[in-house]
Amino acid sequence: MSRIVSMAAVILPVVFIAGCIEQTAKDDPRFRLDPAEAAIAVDEGFIVPGAAEIDLVEQMAVHRSDYRAALAKLVDHYTTSGDATKLQWARREMDSLVQYRYLMPAEATQAALAATDSIEEADVLFDEAKQLYWEAKKLLVIADEDKLRMALSGFNKLITNYPTSDKIDDAAYRAGQIYEHFKDYQIAAVYYQRAFQWDENTPYPARFKAAYVLDKHLHMRKQALTIYRLAVERESRYEGNTEFARKRIMDMTKTEAKAPE
Repeated sequence: MSRIVSMAAVILPVVFIAGCIEQTAKDDPRFRLDPAEAAIAVDEGFIVPGAAEIDLVEQMAVHRSDYRAALAKLVDHYTTSGDATKLQWARREMDSLVQYRYLMPAEATQAALAATDSIEEADVLFDEAKQLYWEAKKLLVIADEDKLRMALSGFNKLITNYPTSDKIDDAAYRAGQIYEHFKDYQIAAVYYQRAFQWDENTPYPARFKAAYVLDKHLHMRKQALTIYRLAVERESRYEGNTEFARKRIMDMTKTEAKAPE
């Protein structure tokens, strides 16, 4: 009997504290969404590559392609002419080219897409990528990173090839998790934002995940604050996440004066 009483004594304060936080979230102005900030988060997003960067990357891709094609012609010429020394140089130059992918599909894709269409090919592609994702995570502690990369390729292919599919928010969220696993935090944050931008009713805690990455990994706390507030408002079914979000909101705004009732 005394053990039951002791357990009750521990549990009741926890319930009371959680209740206080819930009430605080309703009454404290620090939890209120600024409509302008919310609109930016939903319509544009944070740390999303701008049009100028996208244009530059696209121009570079064209020049890069032309450069590689020119080198290939040079290799063919020296192969035909029998100039072994210059052929070696041209091949060495071609082999030494390092090509980075500066923009991932969700970074270069507009936030205004809508996950609306049921597309059989996209569904199949998503299921295949999702299967690889879960197989890669099977061991829990140690992930199969080769399978994660294969899954990521599938999710990105879906976003690129079927941009109106009702699976693009699912693909963006899962891809965000993979980028986060590989510590590509800036890309992960964009993908999490795309998930709730492309489907405002997405079943995933995409707002919370975006806010967490912005907050804890990128130290962009002003931007994270806005999305934490969105998470509290729109993702209440994830109780653990929203409790954490409320605490972070209170921590990050503890110096702000409460507005008069």
